Amino acid sequence: MAEPTTETPGAAEQNSPLSEPAPGDQNSTSDNSSPNREAAKYRTRLREAESKLEVSEARITALLRKEIEAHAGKSLAVGADLFTLGEVAVTDLLDSEGNPDTETIDAAVEVLLKTRPGLGNPNRPWGDVGGGHREVAERAPTMHDALRYKGR
Repeated sequence: MAEPTTETPGAAEQNSPLSEPAPGDQNSTSDNSSPNREAAKYRTRLREAESKLEVSEARITALLRKEIEAHAGKSLAVGADLFTLGEVAVTDLLDSEGNPDTETIDAAVEVLLKTRPGLGNPNRPWGDVGGGHREVAERAPTMHDALRYKGR
């Protein structure tokens, strides 16, 4: 004979989805506020990370601008004129990897100097202008040397 199965009413009530937690259960109050509190914590952390990212991006842009100004200062009296008068942005002078592109910088400087030649660097080196003692290398005699030698 089969024995009748008896279930206790307490076990069925505990496993039902409609059962309510006991009044002394601490999860009842924290369950309602915990997801909101956790979401607020993540939103706060997100805002902090976004502000740190903005500060870092501004610092990187300032460093890139200084590097570009230094390179432009080889041809311009004031390297910052490339940005103020040339109306060029830092992002326009970067390569695909985000580094300053010297060829693009030089081209932008040339365009600026064509429209405003007075902005050029007056302290550019001139190269050899013929002053001072020089070592003369051996050279082949010329007709001038022959005429000068004959007269002595």
